[in-house]
Parts: sequence; C-alpha cells; structure tokens
Amino acid sequence: MLKKNNDVIQFFIGLVMLVVGGFLFFKNVSIIDGDLFAFTIAGRRMDGLVFVPLIASIIFLFYKYCLASKICCILSVILILVNVIMNMRLRWNSTSLFAGIVMFVLLFGGAGLLLRVIFMNPKGKHGKDYKDGESDPGKE
Repeated sequence: MLKKNNDVIQFFIGLVMLVVGGFLFFKNVSIIDGDLFAFTIAGRRMDGLVFVPLIASIIFLFYKYCLASKICCILSVILILVNVIMNMRLRWNSTSLFAGIVMFVLLFGGAGLLLRVIFMNPKGKHGKDYKDGESDPGKE
C-alpha cells in the first residue's frame, strides 16, 4: 500500500514541477510580429489578399449551397490561420543562467517523473525490469 501512495505522490510532484517549469518557460518567451513570410508584390505588402478566397467562398456558399462551397470556406479559414502563424516570431527574453537551469530542471524533471509513473509496470517495476515474463535473478 505504501508503494502505491509513493507513486501518487511522485505523480503530483511531477505534475507540479511540469506546470511550474512550463509557466516559467512560456513566461520567458515573447511573440512578436514579423514579416518573415510576408506576401509582397513590387515591395508592397499584400496580406489582405489572404481574404480573397474567403470572400469568394462565402459568395459561392450563398449562391450555391453545396459541399464544395463548405470545403472552400473551411480551407480559406485555415489559410488565414496559417498566414497569421507564419507571420509570428518567437523571441527568448534574456535571463540568468540560474533561472534557466531551474526552469529546465523543473520542466524536464517533472516530465520525467510523470512519464515514470504513467508508464510503470503494474508490479511497480521500471526500466530493465519492466518485462512481465522475467523473474528476478536473485530470487531463485
């Protein structure tokens, strides 16, 4: 019974570590807009052209309601979302080495504890002893 409680405690400690490490990591990353993949013609940005397929598909949707018009509308919305995501850039804010180490130890240590508990054999064995069919060599 004590072993089962120990696994539950390890699970929650890992979960807390993962959440705190993830929070610190994501708090340290900034999203800025960029024009890395901007669509330009003759030096002018043409980001508004992304809405042309959506407008055409909405007109087609009201003119003739069919499966093709629905698919075109959905693909147009996906095109707009892809354009927005492609125009974002992530920037890592400067931080101290200690804060970076603490952040990554919490993040990946918590993930390791969670994975250890989640993928544990029902008999409580980890790693090399994970196989069910093998008996312990020292107990024979």
